Amino acid sequence: MKVEYINPFIQSVSETFSSMLDCEVTHGKPFPTKDDGQSNHLIGIIGLSGTAQGNIAIKFPAETAMAIVGSLVGTNFSKVDSSVVDGVGELVNIIAGNAKVKIRGHRISISLPTVLRGGIHKLSSRSIAYITIPFKSAKGDFEILISFRPNAKGKQEAMHESAYSR
Repeated sequence: MKVEYINPFIQSVSETFSSMLDCEVTHGKPFPTKDDGQSNHLIGIIGLSGTAQGNIAIKFPAETAMAIVGSLVGTNFSKVDSSVVDGVGELVNIIAGNAKVKIRGHRISISLPTVLRGGIHKLSSRSIAYITIPFKSAKGDFEILISFRPNAKGKQEAMHESAYSR
């Protein structure tokens, strides 16, 4: 996956955490996802469609999700409840929405968020390759998983439209 597709998501995570949580994040080196189907995580997923397609997922350990959502809403959570699940969905929605406007040459729509919790969930498959970006913050560690593939025809159409809309 090209850096031009990964960087908007990294920037969006950093900006969102800084502005909404007053929390700085650092990211590690992106790597191909080796989804081990870990449990006790909350995973917020949003689909991307349009001139490119794919998914963005945010994978939080339960403790990190409770700390982050607690900071957003001003509450301390001792267990994952519907408010924490909703907060994870809202966070992935904000990050995906901010990233989509940063991706040049594509017109992208995002789906409604889905949040998976508990149990074992595998995001990868043979046909969908994800890149994982690990993040560290004072609220806890988490990962962003990105699958993004331009549609060749769609990118040409978006570039053509932007050239004529000036």
